[in-house]
Amino acid sequence: MTARPQTQDEAARELLRTAALRMKERVGELSEQVMARLHTEVPGFVDHVDDPDCSLDGFATMITMHLDRLVDPERDADAARYLREAGRRQAAQGMPPELLTHVFAVGGAVVWQGLVDTVAAHHPGGIPLMVHIAPRMWGFRERTTAILADAYRETLGDGTAGGGRRAARVLEALLDGRTDSLGVRAAAQALGVPGDGRFVVAVTSVRASASGTPGDDAFPVGAGSRVLRVPRGAGEVLVVLLGDRSPGALAALLGAVPGLRAGVSPVVHGLAGLHRALTLAELALPTCAFDGEVALWEDRMPTVVAAADRRLAGELAERVLGPLRELPDEERESLLVTFATWMECDGSPRAAAERMDCHRNTVLNRLRRLELLTGRRLAHPRELVDLALAVDVLRSAPAA
Repeated sequence: MTARPQTQDEAARELLRTAALRMKERVGELSEQVMARLHTEVPGFVDHVDDPDCSLDGFATMITMHLDRLVDPERDADAARYLREAGRRQAAQGMPPELLTHVFAVGGAVVWQGLVDTVAAHHPGGIPLMVHIAPRMWGFRERTTAILADAYRETLGDGTAGGGRRAARVLEALLDGRTDSLGVRAAAQALGVPGDGRFVVAVTSVRASASGTPGDDAFPVGAGSRVLRVPRGAGEVLVVLLGDRSPGALAALLGAVPGLRAGVSPVVHGLAGLHRALTLAELALPTCAFDGEVALWEDRMPTVVAAADRRLAGELAERVLGPLRELPDEERESLLVTFATWMECDGSPRAAAERMDCHRNTVLNRLRRLELLTGRRLAHPRELVDLALAVDVLRSAPAA
């Protein structure tokens, strides 16, 4: 009896099985390709290189899972079980969900390219059949993404992920802008905060004179608020759920901590805005001129803009305040401090004098001398702006 000829779909499945069996001999090589691509293409991957799932052995397990289900479609259930376990495991470790998906996408892409290369090298006549294989591969990729996302959400929702390490990683991903809409929803669950709440970000920098960073209970901003913290550089980043309070409430608490300088962002609505808030807080921080000063972005916006280019900022300070170079250091500093204090006191000589513990006439005399030396008149708004920006830039410049 003559055997029935294979259909194209049957021939494609047999070709796929044969190529996958050959590739099982190259799992180590393919794992190295996955590792190299992730290091090159995914900046956030470097934060997870100590994770067993992100090791060569972990990638070998992932690739073997891919190949097993290609050799035997009955292994699809095993693959789904492996994916659910990986999703739950990485949710517990705090890997951002889009990075987890990217890792598996790269693994799938390496397997697909390996199949194409294997068929081209050993079964060149089967190349036309690859068009029948591709839809199956991409369908599995879509199912992989869905299974991982479901497992990730379930793990965060049932509270088994737990632990400060996971929360810190989720928060860092939000601050670095590495979390998509799925991640934001999952992050809200992981951090125990509303995803659409009112948040502010503060960046602190501890100077040599600091006695140390404050404890975890140092910032009782108010009812309905919560403070999340991650270390960064010499200081830390505070993410504060404000409730109905203002950024000034946090600024007042930070200002009371000895040795701390801090930049505070404006309010952002929702966790998705934390990356932008961090950027603004980091820009505000360098405008602090002394330990204990807190810079609210909304108050320092003109200074930040002026100081964004240090070369141009230096030119502004030189053009406006150059004549003060010839003064003795103590006199120059007294003029600058008096002007800055007068500005902070809304232009009130009496309030400035009380804050500086001197006579009102002393404040007025110093302001008049500053006008005379710089040629800028405090009663003229445009000239006052030039002077205010120049003083802010000069006082916030890094020490030489």
